[in-house]
Amino acid sequence: MLGVLAAIALLGALAVVAFAPPAARSGDVPAREFSAQRAAAHLEQIAQRPHPTGTPDNARVRSYIADTARSLGAQVEIDSGDVVRAGWGNPFPAANVHNVLARLPGTDPQRSGGKTLLLVAHHDSVPTGPGAADNGAAVAGLLETIRALQARGGTPNDVAFLFTDAEEIGGLGAERFVLSRGIDGLGAVLNWEARGSSGPVLMFETSAGNTELIDAYAGTGTRPAGNSLAYEIYQRMPNGTDFTVFKDAGAHGLNAAFLDGFHDYHSPHDDLANLDRDSLQHHGETMLGLVDRLGSTDLRTLAASDNAVYFDLFARVLVHYPSWVALALAVATVLALGALVVLGVRRRALRVTGVLAVAAISTGAVAITLAVGVGLWRLVLVVRPGLSALPLEEPYERGWFVAGFLLAAAAVVLAAARVVRHREQAEVLAGVLLVGTAVVAATAFTVPGASYLLQWPVLTGLVVLGLCLRRGHAGAVLLGLPAAVTVVLFAPLVGAVLVALGLQLAAVALALAALGGLLLLPLLTPLPRAAVVLPVVVALALVGTGLARSGFERTEPRTNALLYVRDLTENSSTWMTRADETDAWTSAVLGASPRQTQATTYFPQEGPDSFLAADAPRIDLLPPEVKVLADDGGAGPRTVRFSVTSRRDAWRIVVRLPQDRLRECTFAGTRMDAATLAKDADYTGGVVFQYTGDSDTFELSCAVTPGPLPVDASDQTIGLPEQVAALAGPRPEDTALMPFGFTPADTAVSRHVVEI
Repeated sequence: MLGVLAAIALLGALAVVAFAPPAARSGDVPAREFSAQRAAAHLEQIAQRPHPTGTPDNARVRSYIADTARSLGAQVEIDSGDVVRAGWGNPFPAANVHNVLARLPGTDPQRSGGKTLLLVAHHDSVPTGPGAADNGAAVAGLLETIRALQARGGTPNDVAFLFTDAEEIGGLGAERFVLSRGIDGLGAVLNWEARGSSGPVLMFETSAGNTELIDAYAGTGTRPAGNSLAYEIYQRMPNGTDFTVFKDAGAHGLNAAFLDGFHDYHSPHDDLANLDRDSLQHHGETMLGLVDRLGSTDLRTLAASDNAVYFDLFARVLVHYPSWVALALAVATVLALGALVVLGVRRRALRVTGVLAVAAISTGAVAITLAVGVGLWRLVLVVRPGLSALPLEEPYERGWFVAGFLLAAAAVVLAAARVVRHREQAEVLAGVLLVGTAVVAATAFTVPGASYLLQWPVLTGLVVLGLCLRRGHAGAVLLGLPAAVTVVLFAPLVGAVLVALGLQLAAVALALAALGGLLLLPLLTPLPRAAVVLPVVVALALVGTGLARSGFERTEPRTNALLYVRDLTENSSTWMTRADETDAWTSAVLGASPRQTQATTYFPQEGPDSFLAADAPRIDLLPPEVKVLADDGGAGPRTVRFSVTSRRDAWRIVVRLPQDRLRECTFAGTRMDAATLAKDADYTGGVVFQYTGDSDTFELSCAVTPGPLPVDASDQTIGLPEQVAALAGPRPEDTALMPFGFTPADTAVSRHVVEI
């Protein structure tokens, strides 16, 4: 028994180890193949400094991409203009964007009826990091892919490479491409992203009707990591990338990213030194493999009517089949289990009450594991409340917590095995399979992409149950078969879920682990009580070690942000920070007794969350200038066109208008009616536009009800201006700038309200 358990543990370890990117290739790599070393040379230029939309460094990176693509023989154009993403909701992101489009004409473009294969990566970074991983790795990968394709002599289909702008502020570059060019000429869209600095490239999102695309992904010749459970989860989440824009427009395609190294994400540490070259290699190999496959495929055949169920084995083989097969398998599984239970009852090898009791205990074990995960994380935050200052509350010493939490989940499963240890072996196995079959049936009919996870362990278990009923008993090796299948599927997935959701949602991954662990129950029943106690003790020790090591220091800094607001309408100057408790630096600025306040007036995207605030010395920051450009006047409803201009070279202009006064608004040719403008207006306190770009002026035309229109205008800088920063003093070495996107980073705001 112990030998079988050891073999299963080894198999799980191999599945986790195999879930890694291929080794980076350097040195004398053939010209036809992808080289991370060659791609990294591009990153040395791209990731020198942060290059967000509208900045000189953004223009520098854009020029480098265009010049490099031209030097590689691509046909290059730069498309620039204003755009607003009206379907995004309130606040409405708007920007002046600059996309770079590079084309490689195909040798036989009529093979796909002239349709183009489009690869997409955004070239802008966030203001708080140089963007080596997000998204410099994908940009460099595409440039190296262009070179390799040219060395191979191209492909039959036209292939285009779109380097979008303003993805980080709402997918605006992709929005401009879709609005100005449409998607009719696109056969497939392949988008490339990063939410960290390391790890394998996971194909985590697809368009609907993906069976042919998944088949192409399976044949890339590299490590095809991904599963349809991720597809089911992601399409129900509010997250979005450039791919979301194309997908919403009806394009077919795939979305891929690497996720490990979360603390580098959007931070100053997203630099070349911290980027894993293996992840860069995996990016490029996957890009090149897909272009090889789809570049010679009739792209018109990719529009399928069915989705695939798919999963990788050891990140080497992608198993895939249509979702109707998943339904058929689920029905067969239900019928097979029913037949085996009837057979077992007739042979008096099973009691229905015994099977149901084991199923109830198994279900309870999963529920208890979920509760344990929630409880452990709350305990961690009670002991270390400072973790709430980190993005997603993710601790630096996460490995200790992950190991401790997983051992706690194992302890619950082992305890369940102790509870059922006196029951017949066949009843234990049948009870576990009953739970698994219920999950398979439920998922196959509601979220078919998730059905594979227990489908194959349960089918294996049914074979073992049949042999057990026939022989009267099954040996450890037989009982280990469904457990072995389970660990191969679950071990890397649980790890990926822990990375993707973070430790604040670790309970989800633990419940998933416990669900898979149920297939081990028949093997675990002979283990002594110490097998339950020992994991509990070790789990507490591991979590305790993580807590002890979770202080902040220079190499593991606490993140914070300091905001200065000059409000001319309120005649106030205010320091703000968003945190459950201030640290030494922000306390020195805000004082001993900061007040709680809401910052939606200045940061509408933050919603009603509380900020800490204190009065600040007055510094005269020029507010944006509001100017009427055209007004049809009259006593009734009117249309007014006006501009808002930053007079201090701010990065972002924010304009709020009263929703009940607006009949429609138009920006850059995009008309937004009253219903569109009303979306989320209660949440933001009005209709809010956030404009970013290398132009300091935002122009808007609105049809409004009679009377003066109050325009609430403010602008925001990247970082604190020199005179403001001097008041705050330098940031301590054991703190770091809050990464963009989790809360407002250091900025100075100047606001006033003007009636027009």
